[in-house]
Amino acid sequence: MIDWQATALAAARANAAYLIDQAASQAAFAALGDTWIAQYKNASHQAVLSADAAGETRLSISGTRASAFKVMDVLADMSLDPVPVAGGHVTAGVQEGMQALWDWVLQVVPRGDVVHVAGHSLGGARTHLTPLFLPVAQIGALHSFEAPKFADSAFYAAHADPLANMVCVVDGADLWASWPWKEGPLKDLRWQARPLPAHVWLKDDLGTFEMIPGAQWPEGDNPADHDIARVQARIEKIAAASSEPEAA
Repeated sequence: MIDWQATALAAARANAAYLIDQAASQAAFAALGDTWIAQYKNASHQAVLSADAAGETRLSISGTRASAFKVMDVLADMSLDPVPVAGGHVTAGVQEGMQALWDWVLQVVPRGDVVHVAGHSLGGARTHLTPLFLPVAQIGALHSFEAPKFADSAFYAAHADPLANMVCVVDGADLWASWPWKEGPLKDLRWQARPLPAHVWLKDDLGTFEMIPGAQWPEGDNPADHDIARVQARIEKIAAASSEPEAA
């Protein structure tokens, strides 16, 4: 069963992870009740480590920072050459630089600490790679929002156990979570797998959703549905409804 309050907070953290300015980032995580620990950023990565109110460690990974003209993020999305990893293959763009990011995480957090990971878009796809860098005993809750398809079916099968409880969210007819596309001049049929857990398919602003196998999501062509703020608001609507007391 999905913890909607925790999922709403994970979406809010994934949204806040996009903030480049350190002071703005600190303020955003403080507003969520977190203690901001550190920020990691370079030409093609950005992430924040924070501790929640219970002292649990949270890693929030930014998606593509296109609005901030971070060209290397866009190139990561477009770099689809296969790279062999434990259990299968992933795209060169999603894998690039992740060892350095996780080296940073493990230098900052206490030894053996459980790390909860969330990310949107490219950050969601990078959340899927957590078992490559973190021992299973240290993998906490995983939340993936609107991730493109950057790993093959062999990878997801090999890492089915550590990814079994990952919450995967898709929204509407999201164009960019449909990438790489199945049709058209830019289609790439090498990358059509999705994580094995059932996906949350958000339908509208009223809190309507459906649980479906990831492979059954029909995808779409609406770039507006890739907005993490929209996804966050829709999940918060579901979370609010799920916390309401039942009528007598």
